[in-house]
Amino acid sequence: MPCKVLITRKFRESRQNLAHQAVMELRSLATLQHGYMSGETLVSADDPNKIVVVSTWVSRKRWEEWQANPKRKEVSKKIDELLEVPEQVECFLVGEKAPAWVDMA
Repeated sequence: MPCKVLITRKFRESRQNLAHQAVMELRSLATLQHGYMSGETLVSADDPNKIVVVSTWVSRKRWEEWQANPKRKEVSKKIDELLEVPEQVECFLVGEKAPAWVDMA
């Protein structure tokens, strides 16, 4: 089942150029990873230091393989040094049946 991964990062103000380069490097590497489907980078309209990367993977397993990839870890280290707060990573399953408490109306 496909999944969408949302990664929220808040960069230190003086690090925007380095942050942009590192995020684009990571995204370029991801496109070569088996199971990667698509991605986009969103910049907050209210805070240009906050970005959200949304990527779509054929399965959670493929996303987890990418998370464990040594090249990803290397670039992620560079990104971590530029962050104001630790990144937040969330994985959402596409097409998964919603829990009963979610009103779909």
